[in-house]
Amino acid sequence: LFRSSIVAVPSPFSYDGLLYIDAGRGKPIFAVRPGAKGDITLAANATSNEYVAWSAPRGGTYLPTPVAYNGGLYALTETGILTRFDAKTGKQSYKARIDPSAGFFTTSPWAYNGKIFCLSEEGKTWVIQAGETFQVLHANPLDEMAQATPAIAGDRLLLRTESKLYAIRKK
Repeated sequence: LFRSSIVAVPSPFSYDGLLYIDAGRGKPIFAVRPGAKGDITLAANATSNEYVAWSAPRGGTYLPTPVAYNGGLYALTETGILTRFDAKTGKQSYKARIDPSAGFFTTSPWAYNGKIFCLSEEGKTWVIQAGETFQVLHANPLDEMAQATPAIAGDRLLLRTESKLYAIRKK
């Protein structure tokens, strides 16, 4: 399955009955069905087989782990290109640059309340409408470098920048 991958930084994860594996920059993303074992390598030019539900041959990312949300799989490249795939079928809905000024992305995107959030290294959180159509809703600056993927702890979102730790929650 990973014969062509040298470096894969993104973490594998499961969502809605499939295991998602991002094989690294310029490499495939795979959606693997439960029960797979042994050699499940795809045949030449194939994007699926008995155990691989779908794959996107060049859908992989270098650092950020994709996020699955409301039926979509959102893959963010380190250069700010966001691609949405249907999580079950792999059909690509869009592939778009977040914004020409968005800079670079080390952190993995996260999702909440119908939105996808992408935090750039420059410390700006880009808020994108979840769904099949690409739409940037807002850009929220933290005015400081950010390279750590946010974490959720209880009812709080934790964001770390170069010198600050933010804890955000709904009142």
